[in-house]
Amino acid sequence: KLDSKILCIPAKILFQKGKWDGLKRDDLDHYYQLLLSHSEFRIREELEHDPQFKQIIPQVVFKHQDSYFLHRQVAANETRLNSLCPLPIGGHVEEFDQKIVGQDIIQAALDREVDEEVFLETEVTKRTFLGIIYLEDENPVNHVHVGIAYIFEVKNPNIRIKEEGLEDVGWVSANYLNENIDSLTYWSKVILKEHINNSFTVAPNQ
Repeated sequence: KLDSKILCIPAKILFQKGKWDGLKRDDLDHYYQLLLSHSEFRIREELEHDPQFKQIIPQVVFKHQDSYFLHRQVAANETRLNSLCPLPIGGHVEEFDQKIVGQDIIQAALDREVDEEVFLETEVTKRTFLGIIYLEDENPVNHVHVGIAYIFEVKNPNIRIKEEGLEDVGWVSANYLNENIDSLTYWSKVILKEHINNSFTVAPNQ
C-alpha cells in the first residue's frame, strides 16, 4: 500500500509549542483539533523516511477489569517492528475514512481498524483518550509517526485476532507486561510506563 495516500500532519504545526517525548496528556483538545484541521493526505511511500511529516496512527488498547489484550505480529508489514508484541490495535488513516457520516476521520479510522483486526464479541463500556504518543529515539520508524492512543474498556473478554499476520497472546496483567517489557513495541512500552503503571492497583488475594 505504499502508493496509497494516508493522513499526516506537518511536524512544524504539530510541534509549534515544542516537542515531547512519550505520551502527551495535557492540552489534548488543542492537539486533537490541530490533527483534524491541519492534516493532509500524502503518498505513504514519500512519508516513510520524511520526519517533516508525522503519519497519524489512531490505536486502541483493550482492557477488561485489570487485564489487557496483547497480540503478536507474526509477519509485520513494518519490518522495523517484526517479532515485537503490540498492546494497541490500529493503523493509518486512509482517504476513504472521511466518507463516514457522523464521525470525524480519526474516529472513523480507529473503528475501521478495530473491525479489520479483531472479532469484537463484547460491548465497549468506556472509551478513554489517553493522549498522543511521539518518540524520537534510535528507531527511525518512530520519527515519522504519531500515535493517537485510546483505552477501550470491555464488558467481557471475548476478543480474538482477525487479521492475517497477527495472533493472540491473550489477556495479561500489568505485572506480566512489566516482566516482558523487552518484547513489547516501543509505543506499548510508553503506554505501559506512562499510563498502565500509574493507574494499576493490586487486586486483593482471592
